[in-house]
Amino acid sequence: MPLKEGMSLVNIVRAEVIEDGVGGKTYAFDTASESNIEPFISDGEETILRVKNKIKAINRTEDIVAGYDITFSDNVLIPEVMALVDGGTVTFDTATPPKATKYEGPAAGQVVTRKTFTINIYTEEKDVDGATVKYAKLSFNNCKGTPVSFSLKDGEFFVPEFKVKSRPKNGEKPITIEFLSTLPVA
Repeated sequence: MPLKEGMSLVNIVRAEVIEDGVGGKTYAFDTASESNIEPFISDGEETILRVKNKIKAINRTEDIVAGYDITFSDNVLIPEVMALVDGGTVTFDTATPPKATKYEGPAAGQVVTRKTFTINIYTEEKDVDGATVKYAKLSFNNCKGTPVSFSLKDGEFFVPEFKVKSRPKNGEKPITIEFLSTLPVA
């Protein structure tokens, strides 16, 4: 039996945040530097029937994936992405194209109605000569953001950290990975 060849995936070559709904905007960027993806699991249980000093049976339910918790860092601040994830608003000037003039987070102590969105993260497969062979697109749907984390330090660039919860609807797939020969045009 021949050995299976795996894919050597490296880098985040592009990320997309796509607002759900009719007319939802797509924010594509190539500045994401790190992403941590953790499954959100409903843990199964085990009940053991033990009689005296013997195990007679085990009733076991399986772990079920209910979605993913995604954390990603971006090396630049994109106000529209921050607003979508954090739940705030961006104000723009009247120039062409318009430029962001202010970001305001959601009001303290108030319920925030965040929009849902899809996250796509593209990585690349490399060959032994360092050339890109193909791409992998990881997709997570029905995402909602949480308050944005960041730190500021003299001499270091501002790097926002976005925490997102992907909780697909009943029957939807929590993750899709597509293998592409080329990156889609941005």
